[in-house]
Amino acid sequence: MKQLLLSWIVCWMILLIANVEATEPVRLTHDGSLKRDPRFADGGNELVYCYDEAPDLIRMMRVRLDDPMPVPMFDDSGDKHQLEPFFSPDGKYVVFTECTGNLSARLVIRDQQNKKDSYVTHSGRGGTRSPCFSPASDLVVYAFAETGPQHLWSVKPDGSDKKQLNETQGISNWPTFTPDGKRLVFSNSRENNYEIYTMNLDGSDEKRLTDNTLMDIRPMVSPDGSRIAFTSTRDGNYEVYVMGIDGSNVQRITHSEERDDYPAWHPDGKRLVYVAEQAGKFDLYMADVP
Repeated sequence: MKQLLLSWIVCWMILLIANVEATEPVRLTHDGSLKRDPRFADGGNELVYCYDEAPDLIRMMRVRLDDPMPVPMFDDSGDKHQLEPFFSPDGKYVVFTECTGNLSARLVIRDQQNKKDSYVTHSGRGGTRSPCFSPASDLVVYAFAETGPQHLWSVKPDGSDKKQLNETQGISNWPTFTPDGKRLVFSNSRENNYEIYTMNLDGSDEKRLTDNTLMDIRPMVSPDGSRIAFTSTRDGNYEVYVMGIDGSNVQRITHSEERDDYPAWHPDGKRLVYVAEQAGKFDLYMADVP
């Protein structure tokens, strides 16, 4: 009887795994242009992303999931590169990087209700990178190399109270908040390859979450704070992975011979959108997370 029960459990587990693997990602765009930085807006009903409209112009677009016709995010973009959008949880602001010249960029925090922009600039050349909002919508954290390597900085939505948050070797990039707003998850290159770390907002209590000889980049904490989605080349190709908030239980989500990158959580915490390369074309796909 025990042997029969054990056989039944094994068969059930095999069927469960087969069903998980059989879930095909949903293709959201079909134009094949080079894309990056997808972010959900309007409670998950809308998707904003950036694409190469021309060899020398990156355009930010928005598309509703129930209407697959993308439109420009802003009407006043002109010939400015605008990329790396991130929406405040309260829906009031969107922050993004805007290129202002050769090898230079500034941070723009746009009040969407009042149509007002706040700008964050630094001394020297270079550009701000990878902004994100705090869960309370009262703080923006981003990366910039002002003194030494690229560190993490914070600023209020009106552009005031600029602070450097950490002081480390290597390049820090791609910050993302935990839902309680107390900690940041980010990547750093001090080991001559990018690993994922977590720390308090003041830079204290830093912990390393991954240990890999290749790149672990673009971490994104899930809405419930239990998991981290990220891109890694640990298996020889750019693929999307998910792990526990403490770095445990790493799961590979995508399996492709071409590049899968830029993962972002749907607000329901059950799905990820990402950029997938298929036959040299790039489009947005959405996949269930087991």
